[in-house]
Amino acid sequence: MTRLPPVRVARAASAARTAVLGLTRRMVPPPVGVLELVSGLIEANTVYAVAKLGVADALAGGPRTAADVAGELGTNPDATFRLLRAAAGYGLLRQDGDRFELAALGRPLLSDAPDSMRAVVLMIGDPRYQSVWHRLPESVTTGEAQAEAVHGVSMWGLLERDPDYAATFNEAMSRLTALDWPTVAAAYDFTPFRRIVDIGGGHGQLLASMLGAAPAAEGVLLEQESLLPDARERLREAGVLSRCRLEGGSFFDRVPDDGDLYVLRRVVHDFDDDRALALLTTLRRDMPDGATLVLLESVVHPGGGPDFAKILDLDMLLLAGGRERTEGEYAALLGRSGFEMTRVVPTISPISLLEARPAA
Repeated sequence: MTRLPPVRVARAASAARTAVLGLTRRMVPPPVGVLELVSGLIEANTVYAVAKLGVADALAGGPRTAADVAGELGTNPDATFRLLRAAAGYGLLRQDGDRFELAALGRPLLSDAPDSMRAVVLMIGDPRYQSVWHRLPESVTTGEAQAEAVHGVSMWGLLERDPDYAATFNEAMSRLTALDWPTVAAAYDFTPFRRIVDIGGGHGQLLASMLGAAPAAEGVLLEQESLLPDARERLREAGVLSRCRLEGGSFFDRVPDDGDLYVLRRVVHDFDDDRALALLTTLRRDMPDGATLVLLESVVHPGGGPDFAKILDLDMLLLAGGRERTEGEYAALLGRSGFEMTRVVPTISPISLLEARPAA
């Protein structure tokens, strides 16, 4: 297992990287800096095309010419060369004359890599996702989510209506959960708990990981009925299904009442304060008085510096009408729903663990 650096070391390194990036931007004229920022759209779509077409898989066996890659993918040879050349410029590939091979940065685009990010790229680059982002000015003007204006239904309605995109979305969420897990496991001890309840846990990736870290614990997954078959299979593959109970239903209506640890990963941020309060109030009503609640969320940091949570906050505004929150905002929200926040545990990733217990 890869040894992770301490949080303070990782944050110092991140701050140094941010400072270098800031210095680089100040070294160019402001108009050029703006052009570089908006050109990120081109970078993102180049990565999406490489992932969508399966370029990484075509290069998995070693260096090939663009013509060879085009022959396998059924693409235009000249256009394929131009895409591969641009991808090499971004560091995804290495170019040697007319031959290309995967670089380390491109390997996560392999469909079967243990650390594959292909599903995440396909979700973010999909026109169904991007078309909502194009309405950011409208969202800022109205303060409302824009998925319904684009698709005729909310983002959750789109996932119910479009099984193809739902499969990509859910696989991307599982992959992001797995990406966060080593940093979460290094920061929090799950072994004291006998029954861990994962609320809105999707395909069960997080529950499988928590039960792997706590071999004496049992697990409960509360999710929509439609996701339970895939979750059951994932938990079976992880070897923990015999310790699990799967329940279908809405966390706004009820949650299991027999856990001693309740975990919600990036669930509360999907909702505005009123809906988040309704969810947390249901949790407080149904969970035992002695249980622990842990929210896995990005916490917005004060000040004007770069912060992943501030970018994700716009994503929540646009797609779901939710929001990212500061530590104080989470404490207030938990307090209003009958909890007391006991501590915030940072990790070296953008996610933190907000621990709370029922208030006396």
